Amino acid sequence: MKPISIVAFPISAISMLFLSAASQAASMQPPIAKPGETWILQAKRSDEFNVKDATKWNFQTENYGVWSWKNENATVSNGKLKLTTKRESHQRTFWDGCNQQQVANYPLYYTSGVAKSRATGNYGYYEARIKGASTFPGVSPAFWMYSTIDRSLTKEGDVQYSEIDVVELTQKSAVRESDHDLHNIVVKNGKPTWMRPGSFPQTNHNGYHLPFDPRNDFHTYGVNVTKDKITWYVDGKVVGEKENLYWHRQMNLTLSQGLRAPHTQWKCNQFYPSANKSAEGFPTSMEVDYVRTWVKVSNNNSDPGEGQSCPNTFVAVNSVQLSAAKQTLRKGQSITLESTVMPNCATNKKVIYSSSNKNVATVNSAGVVKARSKGTATITVKTKNKGKIDKLTITVN
Repeated sequence: MKPISIVAFPISAISMLFLSAASQAASMQPPIAKPGETWILQAKRSDEFNVKDATKWNFQTENYGVWSWKNENATVSNGKLKLTTKRESHQRTFWDGCNQQQVANYPLYYTSGVAKSRATGNYGYYEARIKGASTFPGVSPAFWMYSTIDRSLTKEGDVQYSEIDVVELTQKSAVRESDHDLHNIVVKNGKPTWMRPGSFPQTNHNGYHLPFDPRNDFHTYGVNVTKDKITWYVDGKVVGEKENLYWHRQMNLTLSQGLRAPHTQWKCNQFYPSANKSAEGFPTSMEVDYVRTWVKVSNNNSDPGEGQSCPNTFVAVNSVQLSAAKQTLRKGQSITLESTVMPNCATNKKVIYSSSNKNVATVNSAGVVKARSKGTATITVKTKNKGKIDKLTITVN
């Protein structure tokens, strides 16, 4: 549920209602949760889109298609993220895969919007409520996650790249055909091999015929990623499942709208501009009501959860996350912080808390923060293993 809109209440009432809505979102469990399970909402990879938060999302990320991302093509209003594709002629450096070279001042004809999470993750349940763009064919609203490409991984079986497409809409010849696909680069016979859905359909492709037109209304699209399986959902219904062979790398969560035929052509393992440079149907936008990410944990903090068995060897920490990035307190009020140390299998999950201004707020070893005087303080959590940190801004009124 989206937080309640408030029109005419005293400031104190507004604050209380927003805090209540935030608490409700934090305690919410994913629709796939079973009785007795505990899931933690990951604040840095979740958003109700009440504001455009550039600290959480990158709206001007790297270009990799025959369109260019523009910050102004991503807007937030009325609790919705809108990503818009426009017909705009421009030039930039473009990778020409057929000739294996960068080309400066390459002519391109469209721009679009993207929101890429600054935080990364892998296992968990991801869900977004999305309304597709009205234009068809020509664009593909997408909800997906992808890793960096690490060419230093050269041993046989090494995975240089992981990508999980939660959903790609309206990119096929029929408007109701959706794709829920996988992409990866794995070292095979000593060489990096791109594995794409078209070439490896058994391991990398799931297609689904939607029982609705995705352009007309909002629907939920989700995926549950575990060490063993990847399962896709549309409006809570399972629409595909694959064995998790290669998708264990840290990935950024991404919402975007890409260009498709008839404005693109696919060759040499990439998109190129087509002869069709029409402005008909543009600008056109996808909308996102929310995106939410949960990580499943056990109640005793030792079992990593279903599908995520732990090795017997030492497992290093790769991240720590507080349940929120900001918190407002009254003088004398106390709260207890919740820190999630990842991966779930990490051997040493101990953390240390500290405050940047003890006159404003103190924090003890158990994560209990006490507001002492008006002002702002930064609470830092740091893992004893690897020294990973996260921060929370405390404002005391």
